Amino acid sequence: MTNEAKSANSAKIGKIFKSARQELNLTPIKAAEESMMNIKYLKAIESGDYSVFPSEGFAKAYFIKYQNFLSIECDFPSIYNSKNRENEIIEKSVLQTNPKLVPIFRITVIGVLLLTFLSILISNFGNNNADTTINDPLEIEEIYPIKEVEVIGLPDIDIENINKPDEVNEEKLVEKILNNLVLDFFDECWIEIYSNENLIINQLFQANDRFEIEIEKPFKIVVGNADALYGSYNDISIDFNANANRLNVSSISFDDE
Repeated sequence: MTNEAKSANSAKIGKIFKSARQELNLTPIKAAEESMMNIKYLKAIESGDYSVFPSEGFAKAYFIKYQNFLSIECDFPSIYNSKNRENEIIEKSVLQTNPKLVPIFRITVIGVLLLTFLSILISNFGNNNADTTINDPLEIEEIYPIKEVEVIGLPDIDIENINKPDEVNEEKLVEKILNNLVLDFFDECWIEIYSNENLIINQLFQANDRFEIEIEKPFKIVVGNADALYGSYNDISIDFNANANRLNVSSISFDDE
């Protein structure tokens, strides 16, 4: 995170955490040991400087854990940009137009339209000047001699397989249906999803939320509260608790195999 991940609000909330710890007669080291938190993250929350956290999701996970340990209630400070990084990725993938190329583009379009218009005029002029006074059938036959038409047989048609779907398209349809990730949330939880090592989803969910996405392997899911959701991929259940660490953070990779 940047050094901008601090505000007057976050510093004020940090003092509430520090006072609550001191009321329990705990030093920062002792509080870190008993809460099983990294001491640098504990100090970051008390100072209101969240620049040490790798993402907003991790910051919220430690914030909630430390808050529960001290038995206090505080709102997470609004220090992060509210725009989701998923939107930033989408914006970067959209082609941006160079303002210097706009006049050239306009001139090119106008030129193409003029050439098309001239072609239509020339074509109509040639058709209007064509000789259409030939009425004698013999003259017509001399100009356009009648030729025998060769009858070509129709190719054999496989009636049995005429309505059979394309096997390749059918396989693609099955693959599309199978690449389905579903997450149902029972409590507040944040997730990060990486596709080919690129972060594509970073979002906080609430109880009763559902998230679905079609995604192909390989990909990885990082969950901030492993007890707060149920997931499945290709209708196969995902056990997030099996890989959860002591902070209840779970990371599961789905490889090509």
